[in-house]
Amino acid sequence: MEEHSLKMAPAAQFRTFGVHHLAVLSVLAVLGVLVAWGGRRMHGRAKVWLGRSLGLFLLGYASALYFEEARNGWLQLGSSLPIQLCDWVLIACLVTLFHPNSLASEIAYFWGLAGTLQAVITPDVAQGFPSWRFVQFFWGHGAVLLSIVYIIAGQEFRPRPKSISRMMIAVNVYGLAALSLDLAFGWNYGYLLHKPAQSSLLDYMGPWPWYLIAIEAIGLVSFWLLGLPWKVLDRLHARRRLAH
Repeated sequence: MEEHSLKMAPAAQFRTFGVHHLAVLSVLAVLGVLVAWGGRRMHGRAKVWLGRSLGLFLLGYASALYFEEARNGWLQLGSSLPIQLCDWVLIACLVTLFHPNSLASEIAYFWGLAGTLQAVITPDVAQGFPSWRFVQFFWGHGAVLLSIVYIIAGQEFRPRPKSISRMMIAVNVYGLAALSLDLAFGWNYGYLLHKPAQSSLLDYMGPWPWYLIAIEAIGLVSFWLLGLPWKVLDRLHARRRLAH
């Protein structure tokens, strides 16, 4: 019997809103609907395990990421510490998926949707499926978005009073802490000292330090928009109560 070696075809170049992008967005949309349905319909242990399963999915992504970096000798203090903003979103999701927490839920919702949703719509990926970078990117970002869906539907999340102010204070505390480490050790966590080497939205926000001010303004607007649906719902409920 002849043996034939199986070779994976090289991945095609990734195209925003191309076939691979639209396919993975469709999969995430379907999974989001299923997670929302499960979060609303499930009760007791079944609902708890749905949240924990999403938490394990996130842990699997983080473990795979660090395993790959260790295997390739890429682990280093200047880039591998969990200090990026997206790392804190992932940590916040894990905390509230395993032990529901109001502050962690707000960080997951506001920081996560403000950054992760934009990243999924305009991803920084060079190659499409089945490249590992493609799988890794949408695994991590998709798991965060599905976790946020569960936090909203399954844990009945809603922003607390002054949540936008609290999230702005929190993100600035993060920024000051990360900037202090960057200045002390010559790192660039949070891209607070210079923009990433690859093209990004930061390229349209002016030079340093002006793009940091632009990020601050965009963050404030994003948080306000994310808080707006809850204010609209509260007003609608108030009108219905008055009507009856």
